[in-house]
Amino acid sequence: MVTLSVEGSAGSELTYSLGKDTISIGAAGDNDIVVRSPGVAPYHLLLQRSGKTITFIGQKRQIAVLNGERRARGVLHVGDRLRIGTAVVTFRGLGTEEVDIEDSSLDRVVEQQVPVQAIEEAKTAVSEARSELVLYSEPSRLAEARRQMVEIFRLGVQADPVPQLRSFFESVFPRRQAMLAWLDEDGGFQPIASIWTGDVPRFPARTFEEINVTGRFARVFLRGRHLLLYPVQHGAVDEYAYLLAETSPDSIDDDELVLAELSRMLAAHWDRVEKSGSLYGPWEASAKDAIEQQLPGTSNAIKVLRDGVLQAARGSQPVLICGRRGIGRTTVAALIASLHPRGPLPLHVIQGREADEKTLRAELFGDGSGEGAAQSPAALARGGVLVVRDVHLFPLNLQRELAAAIRSDLGLAFGPAVRWMATTGEDVLALVNDGELDADLFNLFHYHLMRVPSLQERKEDLPLLMVNLLNIMAAEQKKTIRGIELNTLNSLLSHPFEGQMTELVSELRRLVTAAQDGEMVHGRVPLTPPEGGSFEAGTPPENVIDLLNMDDLKTVIPGIERMIIDRVLRKTLGNQSKSARILNLSRGALIAKMKEYEIPDYRSLRRRK
Repeated sequence: MVTLSVEGSAGSELTYSLGKDTISIGAAGDNDIVVRSPGVAPYHLLLQRSGKTITFIGQKRQIAVLNGERRARGVLHVGDRLRIGTAVVTFRGLGTEEVDIEDSSLDRVVEQQVPVQAIEEAKTAVSEARSELVLYSEPSRLAEARRQMVEIFRLGVQADPVPQLRSFFESVFPRRQAMLAWLDEDGGFQPIASIWTGDVPRFPARTFEEINVTGRFARVFLRGRHLLLYPVQHGAVDEYAYLLAETSPDSIDDDELVLAELSRMLAAHWDRVEKSGSLYGPWEASAKDAIEQQLPGTSNAIKVLRDGVLQAARGSQPVLICGRRGIGRTTVAALIASLHPRGPLPLHVIQGREADEKTLRAELFGDGSGEGAAQSPAALARGGVLVVRDVHLFPLNLQRELAAAIRSDLGLAFGPAVRWMATTGEDVLALVNDGELDADLFNLFHYHLMRVPSLQERKEDLPLLMVNLLNIMAAEQKKTIRGIELNTLNSLLSHPFEGQMTELVSELRRLVTAAQDGEMVHGRVPLTPPEGGSFEAGTPPENVIDLLNMDDLKTVIPGIERMIIDRVLRKTLGNQSKSARILNLSRGALIAKMKEYEIPDYRSLRRRK
């Protein structure tokens, strides 16, 4: 007779004495012992008797905790406790060897009638059991793995654990594959600490949906290889990293114990892993430096944009960039393309506009012929990035075709052939609500939706931004500048820059062109005339006064000429023909002077009005 007691989660206890050589335990009703407690599988354990030896085997990859140690199988001794789910099964003995290690008086009456002689023998067994000390030695590999784990996380908070994790994998999984990794948006593993060589396996998305449950892990049999996959939950509920290791049938139980303990320790100390400079490898650090150089500033709006650019650069999902025209939306798209982890991607740009739908379709997808389709932007951009500027200007039918093309491309087994990006106006939700932007197309960009802030939203960033741009333009013109005069900087900061970055870059380039090599940048940006269109008589802008006080005709005459042309163009809202008549110039001469003095065309004022 095999005697077992089962303690439920509510404190109840039942004792079973069974004369079978094979005993099944689980939640299903056809088991020999039915245990309906949380965490108990329908068929959880199988007990097998061979003489006086009782062996337990976990059914269908189920695990039990034997005296505090996770095991899939093992031999039971009197008093051993097996935890399955929230229930505890205690082995009391065989036949007259039945004992109750928690009740030395043995006055409790069990369900079966027990002879008096058996009770006396059991009392003797209890007395002997209480005075017995049994020592066990765990395998040296497990002991060494635990020691190394404690050593990794025992060090101070400033220590970088990632290099030590690599050493741990090399020691515990010699001549095998192992890594700690995070999942990118495409469902691929991106190693954090790794000794993996060769191709890294990919798993369906449902694998991670099913494994991201507390207490779960996966055994994977993949093309003759045995793998273990353990989730590491950190931060928010839906944030996970993963431990993936190659194992074998002989060592799988030990490997499960090692990875289970490592996953718990990583989850508890994940803040230290996140601070590691090795989290995403050297690409991460270089990408952040490049983004800060291209998008300098400390405002919250620019910080959010930098984070969005970094996230978008890691993957291949579509990107939608919102903002005012001239603010640098295409520049942000080019920055994302240049930061791809595998190297810069070629960039192709197509401009959305109001035109005949057939013409626009041919420009985007080709004219339908084989040769035309092969030369279309969508075909030429394969392996690169296609930026559709002002996508909301396309007709809605063409927007729907574009959405279908993007959706089809995203469904490819080996990832999209084209990295799709689009730019649109500042208030994208208003465009969707007004019917100017197709809702299905907009929804395709839910992974990466970012907004480029206007200059007015990041005024605290302007001094740093202007200094950086001045240095870039000085390098382009092979000049050395010693800085910028305070009056010049103040005039730039007070200028509205209706054309945003386009106008700012034009003004700074003009100032650098006028500056002498080795001198400071000086001069002032022309003031915006009042709403009437011109300055009142007798109140010339301060810039004119400064110019008239100079004696250098080579500086004064071009400066006055530029200011007059600039003023007239602003007054006519960029109408070049009308401005040429007012200035008594031909239109060609006006265009030439606009190029010479780098004067904006101010058509943005017309659109704004």
